Amino acid sequence: FSVREGKGKKRMENELLPDIHVAVSVDEIQQIITNYKIGKKPLARLLGWGETTIIRYLEGDAPTTEYSDKLRAILGNPTYYYSILMRNKGNLTNVAFRKSKKAVLERLMQSKIDIVAQYIINLKDSEISAGYIQVLLFYIQAFSLAFHGKEIFEDECFAIGNSSPYPNVYENMKKYGMVKLEIDDSVLSEEEKELIDAVIEGFTWYGPKALFALLDRESKVLSDSVENRSNKYISKDVLKNYYKEALIQYNISNIKEIGRYPDITLSELRRDMIYAI
Repeated sequence: FSVREGKGKKRMENELLPDIHVAVSVDEIQQIITNYKIGKKPLARLLGWGETTIIRYLEGDAPTTEYSDKLRAILGNPTYYYSILMRNKGNLTNVAFRKSKKAVLERLMQSKIDIVAQYIINLKDSEISAGYIQVLLFYIQAFSLAFHGKEIFEDECFAIGNSSPYPNVYENMKKYGMVKLEIDDSVLSEEEKELIDAVIEGFTWYGPKALFALLDRESKVLSDSVENRSNKYISKDVLKNYYKEALIQYNISNIKEIGRYPDITLSELRRDMIYAI
């Protein structure tokens, strides 16, 4: 191990680290206040700081590195802000707490697919991976189209042979983490909740390795069925037609029988893999 190698390694590590020495700007602090609908003094109290701290920063005082990093973290990570808000809600009035909580949840739940994903996280008590949720989202959409003839969320499914058919959701989960949130799931109909629950119940008997393998195989089949191979999405019509045929093939006549699908297809997949050896 040479001195040159040591310096090179240190330089590479430094390049990978964020520049923590650049203080949070006035505009960034103002953005926090706007995004989370919280006043200057309430924000300071929420963070356990002196009541005039945020006011002083907005007037030009330079924050310490520790405070600057914390402000930038809550700006970039709504889940982190939510955890602080729930932990320190006693530092705020009820009105200020409810207003800020509504604002941060709106930022976290910006589309219906986010609500479905969070519904899954809450149901599984956060004991689930971002990749596993991708599998569940794929089959929730597929069986909604097959059974009801309509989408459960509007996002397009990427035609890729891996475990991220909805990469934006995946990246947000990896970035912000997965925690239980007090969401308003009334946007989901009882029909939709019944289907989501059936997919979760049917598929979560199996581990990620098995389900990723199943999704990998089926997404490749579906991608091959797309007329324009350069298309990066699998259309909802393709999903609907494929899984409607699957319902007939596997004699699945109602939503409560969705669990038969992974039971049969994973058994077939295992058999095929054994014969291929």
